[in-house]
Amino acid sequence: MDPVLYITAAVILHVLLVIYAADVEQRRDVVQAAVARPRVPEERGAGMPRRRRNMAAVMAHRRPQAEERERDQDQYEEDTEEPQNVQPTVKVGAKKQRKLEEKQAKKAQREEEAEQRAKEEQERREEEDYQKLKAEFIIEDQGEEEQLTEDQVTNPTLSTSYLY
Repeated sequence: MDPVLYITAAVILHVLLVIYAADVEQRRDVVQAAVARPRVPEERGAGMPRRRRNMAAVMAHRRPQAEERERDQDQYEEDTEEPQNVQPTVKVGAKKQRKLEEKQAKKAQREEEAEQRAKEEQERREEEDYQKLKAEFIIEDQGEEEQLTEDQVTNPTLSTSYLY
């Protein structure tokens, strides 16, 4: 046979042996890593249950239940939702009714004051930002200043004529 064919076959055989050796070495490393790393029960917190192997099946089973619970919760919230200013149906004494009304009035006043403070704070911030921007963009005099002659100084009508 041709010597080139022998050399080519030897190179191909050598490459295959190198690939096989690398694969065997990788498998050995994987096995050693698996054996060297013992399972430590401290990985999970104290009192925590063991990890389930079939969690995907458990979660697939829980999804429809969770959706049903959410629908039920939404329906319950819609049913129980009532306006806040509705008077109770039970009989309440005049003194307690007055206290409740005062409490509602104080709450409304506090909310109004909080809104007012927030609005004033926002206006103050905007004004500060405006002043900062204004300070950054100082415009100096532009154009040429015209020197007044003696005639213009003595006769003011001549000095203002260029303005018109």
